[in-house]
Amino acid sequence: MIEAKNINFRYEEGLILRNISLKIKDGSFTAIIGANGSGKTTLAKHFNAILAPYSGSIYVDGIDTKKNELNARKNVGFVFQNFEDQLVYSTVEEDIGFGLENMGFCQDDIKYAANQILNKLNIANLAKRNVNMLSLGQKQLAALAGVLAMKPKYIIFDEPTTMLDAKNKKSIMEIIKELNKKEKIGIILVTNVLDDLKYADNVIVLKNGEVIFDGKKMNLSKKMLKQAGLYD
Repeated sequence: MIEAKNINFRYEEGLILRNISLKIKDGSFTAIIGANGSGKTTLAKHFNAILAPYSGSIYVDGIDTKKNELNARKNVGFVFQNFEDQLVYSTVEEDIGFGLENMGFCQDDIKYAANQILNKLNIANLAKRNVNMLSLGQKQLAALAGVLAMKPKYIIFDEPTTMLDAKNKKSIMEIIKELNKKEKIGIILVTNVLDDLKYADNVIVLKNGEVIFDGKKMNLSKKMLKQAGLYD
């Protein structure tokens, strides 16, 4: 479980997150939705210790992210909106092995893990390809492959459909859904696209850095979405 307890966070320009408390259960599919500037990505970055709260605490399976950020981060993968920035090696195969290499895995184990992930995502044909020569959809899958190689318990996807065409949008969302349903990976989907909610079981709605709804999707009303600035 990921748990936030009374967290506040500020940048120089002021308070961004305000007194947020919530729980995200193992194996759940949770969407965090809100208008631009509502604090969605800032909140998500707390879940894998990219950011630490100004006050309050975040726990990942009981691990306090302020006290043990590395172990907390091992459990929570993050696929960024600008996923191209996550690709650091020349080829897809090498990039997938980057995190494992840093953890001290031997080359045989790294190659085995990379092959497993490539086959799981149906991108084995990209193994030797230069990451700079890939399409946007392929780059996103390569970034996801690198995250999956670390075997996280949860994965955060930050607005994964923003940069993609309709075909690739549907493809990545189906992959995310499968990771949740078949692999039992907890999914945290950061989005401002209402259509993305059809994949989620639970929804957290943010407005101006505050949670105004946290519950089952079936209980989310249009009135609440209008309040969040997501309906005209």
